Amino acid sequence: MSGFNSDFWEIPTSSKYLENVPSERNLWFETEQDRERRYALQDFFQSVLPAINALIEKHLTDRQRDILRLYYFKGMTQVEIAETLSLTQSTVSRHLFGTTRAGKKVGGAIAKLRKLLEKNDYQEVSCALKALEGRMKQAS
Repeated sequence: MSGFNSDFWEIPTSSKYLENVPSERNLWFETEQDRERRYALQDFFQSVLPAINALIEKHLTDRQRDILRLYYFKGMTQVEIAETLSLTQSTVSRHLFGTTRAGKKVGGAIAKLRKLLEKNDYQEVSCALKALEGRMKQAS
């Protein structure tokens, strides 16, 4: 059995047993608090997305922009991006997260965006963060 994986054994059981398992013990069970937090995060990301996209367009290089979008918005791995763009995985990683030189972190799209957000007061992001904090407190 070359394709057999013991982690995924199926154990036959009666449906009567399964009907007695409470839904709270379900792997994907979500409380009202969990749901409200999920909605709050979705709303936050939707509200800051235009401002983040503007920063990406204005301040990143073409290569950083392409890699960042493939990694975060398309959900591709660094290896997949490297194959798509004919780069090495380490090059993709350096474009995303930078590299260490003389004990200091240099370069990288994420670090560049983080510095821009810390340096400048972006109203859209600040307001969205305050709204998110308030909703998270209410959900607690």
